[in-house]
Amino acid sequence: MKTTFATFFVCAAAAAPAYAQQLQWTDKAFVTANVGVQAGSHSLNSTQTFTLYDEPASVASALKVKSAPFFDVGFGYKVWHNVAAGVVFSRASSDSNVALAASIPDPIFFDRPRAVAAAASGAKHSENALHLNATYMMPVTDKVDVGIFAGPSIYFVKQDLVTAIRVSEPGPTVQTPTFTSESKTTAGVNFGVDATYLLDKKWGVGGTARYAWASAKLGGSSEKLTVGGFQIGGGVRYRF
Repeated sequence: MKTTFATFFVCAAAAAPAYAQQLQWTDKAFVTANVGVQAGSHSLNSTQTFTLYDEPASVASALKVKSAPFFDVGFGYKVWHNVAAGVVFSRASSDSNVALAASIPDPIFFDRPRAVAAAASGAKHSENALHLNATYMMPVTDKVDVGIFAGPSIYFVKQDLVTAIRVSEPGPTVQTPTFTSESKTTAGVNFGVDATYLLDKKWGVGGTARYAWASAKLGGSSEKLTVGGFQIGGGVRYRF
């Protein structure tokens, strides 16, 4: 599916300049709505410390944010010739499995930590983003046009991190960990292409391909979490 969409966008973008000299973009504004898939995966490692049996304990967690469905809705307004300024709101969310490696003190003997490995599920991840774009609209025919866009992005990220674990003895055995939701606002970039086929003068259908990127430093993590990725989808269009 990615190859088909990519071929369509490349061919449309390549053909557009030949027709752009004859056709001008005459609309004043547009609204878009899409659903699709955000591809790619990003990993995050974090370490938390806490006190157990009057000694320091720690748990290191490793999770992978997976590909996820997304939806977006956008608006653009013509500001000069074929150039429109606009904003797109997008959201993607998923659940992750977490690998745990804990260091657990011995309840009887002092300074004898025990290594324990475990796994957990249900670490929630969400990305809400505002993409502030400049779009160059290129009419291909009287029913088809292609928009090339780029601009900064503002990401509002939420990620569940393991902050503590419950241990049962003897063993020890790690029970369900405690998740805490960490939030971060960060900036990034986005760029892509959007193609529209008009069914009448106002309504149409189309497809979009966007690459967006940002990174966020979350509490307790040893590295930054990459957010965004390659998004491909389709939906409805409305022209003013």
